[in-house]
Amino acid sequence: MEEQRKLTFGDYFERLMIFFGLIILVGSVQLPLMFIAQGKLSAVANYAVGALYLLGFLIAIWLAQYAYRKYGRYEVKKMTWPNVKTIVIAWITFLVIEFLLGNLNKLVYHVTQTDNNQEIQSLLSSNHLTLILMGFTAIFCSPILEETIFRGYLMTAFFRSTEKWAPIIVSGMAFALPHMDPDLSHFNIISFLTYAILGCILAYLYVTTKNLKVSIGLHFLNNLIAVGGMIAMIFAV
Repeated sequence: MEEQRKLTFGDYFERLMIFFGLIILVGSVQLPLMFIAQGKLSAVANYAVGALYLLGFLIAIWLAQYAYRKYGRYEVKKMTWPNVKTIVIAWITFLVIEFLLGNLNKLVYHVTQTDNNQEIQSLLSSNHLTLILMGFTAIFCSPILEETIFRGYLMTAFFRSTEKWAPIIVSGMAFALPHMDPDLSHFNIISFLTYAILGCILAYLYVTTKNLKVSIGLHFLNNLIAVGGMIAMIFAV
């Protein structure tokens, strides 16, 4: 994107429609997994739908990367050891925040995990194929797809490089919304804050390093620990 060129209303509208389309895409890629989780398909059909599920993720990632390259400030940087240290520090920071908000969630809403995590655990425990597919995509594919959209595209297609806190806050809140229950009567402000804070931390890393691999790395680490814990609980039962 040419930062010197002032964006028009039409530019913002076009980019906003693309962003909404990418958000719909994020939700749509999970649909094939729902059919497998129902357990009504034959073994052959399950594997065919599973292959479609993985293909959908690859296409979604390609489309998000295309939008990022065309409208955003696309940069390719190497991951350095200081970046790795930053990821670990940021993850520990979020872990403390998540622990505090999790206990507050138990106290206020009497829930032990967010609706999004409950949905993930339900899919993981459906059958072995959903466990493998969901485990793989949640750890490896979702961080790439979501960081490309919420950090790479959103923060650079709409904001200038000189802006810092506005894109961080917008990115964090936008990231939280798709992770919430679509039924507004079940809206949980503490769960929303949990995802919004994670989104802000991811956005902060991207702003300060200008390296999407760093936010992807934190997202990967967070999902690895979270999903790994869910899988361990399933096998422990």
